[in-house]
Amino acid sequence: MKIVSVHQMQSIEKAADESGTSYLKMMETAGRRVATWIHESYPTAASVVGLVGSGNNGGDTLIALTWLSSWGLRTTAFLAKKRESDRLAASYLHTGGSIVDISKSENLDYLEAAIEPGTIVLDGILGTGLKLPLKGALRNVMGSVYALLENRAGVRLVAVDCPSGVDCDTGEVSEVTLTADDTLYMAAMKQGLLKHPAREKAGELHPIDIGIGEISNYIPERLPEMITCDSVKKYLPERPFESHKGTFGTCLVIAGTQSYTGAAYLTGKAAYRAGCGLVHIATTAIVHQSLAGHLPEAVWTILPDCDGGYGAKGIENLVKTISKADSVVIGPGWGLEDSNIPFLTALLESIPSDLSTVFDADGLKLLRQIPEWWKKLPERSVLTPHPGEMSILTGFETSEIQSNRWEIARKYAEKWGVCLVLKGAETVVADHEGSIWVNPISEPALATAGSGDVLSGLIGGLLAQGTLKNKAAVASVWLHGQAGILAKVELGTDRCVTAVDILNATPEAFGLIYESTLKKLIK
Repeated sequence: MKIVSVHQMQSIEKAADESGTSYLKMMETAGRRVATWIHESYPTAASVVGLVGSGNNGGDTLIALTWLSSWGLRTTAFLAKKRESDRLAASYLHTGGSIVDISKSENLDYLEAAIEPGTIVLDGILGTGLKLPLKGALRNVMGSVYALLENRAGVRLVAVDCPSGVDCDTGEVSEVTLTADDTLYMAAMKQGLLKHPAREKAGELHPIDIGIGEISNYIPERLPEMITCDSVKKYLPERPFESHKGTFGTCLVIAGTQSYTGAAYLTGKAAYRAGCGLVHIATTAIVHQSLAGHLPEAVWTILPDCDGGYGAKGIENLVKTISKADSVVIGPGWGLEDSNIPFLTALLESIPSDLSTVFDADGLKLLRQIPEWWKKLPERSVLTPHPGEMSILTGFETSEIQSNRWEIARKYAEKWGVCLVLKGAETVVADHEGSIWVNPISEPALATAGSGDVLSGLIGGLLAQGTLKNKAAVASVWLHGQAGILAKVELGTDRCVTAVDILNATPEAFGLIYESTLKKLIK
């Protein structure tokens, strides 16, 4: 799903209008499909209340209410701002709906009475063109609505295109912006909804087709994309029935030292969970002794311990193993001992330029100590820094990176010639050609030690199966995020989620993609 700025969306709609799909037709299509979504998603809803503004979002909402009313649902439209000479309102009244004017903060007792438990509230007061701050009568009425609706039990709030009071470019919000349970975004995701604090107000995100087809046909720019289940399904490698372990590749995981034993387990196991045929783990003897019984599927290469790290001599043990690998994961649990720098330097010289390679954790921090390190990377490299590691690699303050995540990820993916995964809330994936993907997940359950090791293992496992680096990164980021959510649901809270819980939830995350296929096979 494409991501656009407000100006880009306006340009797309203008181009569509000039191509024969009128603004009115777009609105009629949007309103009907909002109604259909409500009807299918909440078939037992007691009633539907619409909060209606004077713009296009208000029009979409009135059309949706018209359809819902014609299907026999009890509906009421509350006008937060008057609509002049409105045939949409007349059509709605003709179906038996009712309209109440609350634009002067009057008749709010009618709204309070209408929002009984089981009610669906459609928020169509303000649209994507809003610029803050809110002022005057509209600010007052929205404050009154906020007081009535925020935290009201038993009411499901659905935002039409965006929650009212959100700046859809910057992600800023008004203090009276309602928190939606669902946001039905039109044609394309607005970029501000994937930034905080707006993301916290948008709830679950659902696309609505407004009948204009592929939006890239109307705009020349390369647009960022939001990662969805459908896109991930297309990116995953096929699993032919006539297969053997060699079909799904070998992932070499170089991970773990005495102080970070679990990193090798989490990364190696995640690579297997991603469908890799064979995981080969290179690590120190003490890590092998600790983990061998817990990861019996793995093949092991023992690296000599050098002052708590690896040391350049360890490369001699890896030459043959590297030659048989289809992907390599470097960095989890390495530590920052000085001995690891010559080891990493020698490793970079030993890895074929066309071997898919993931750099994570301490591996990223150590790269920074190698002059012009980006010129020494394999061509198919994936870097997975969190904001602190990105700060080390770039020299930017973490706050600066967080305030401009998309552009910084794009810039350095191009500069370094890599696929860059900038982790954190709404993880960004950027490739060397300037493409960007944004994961719509902001999940505290993922903020736990070892979580990144699971992600790097998933990426390495998919790369071993021949998946292109950007597709492997995009798919893994989405699966990792979903696994965090599923682990939270299983435990009942994000507070208790560990990296092992995320790892154990990855099969269920894959199941979200293949659920419909499995049902067909069972039938």
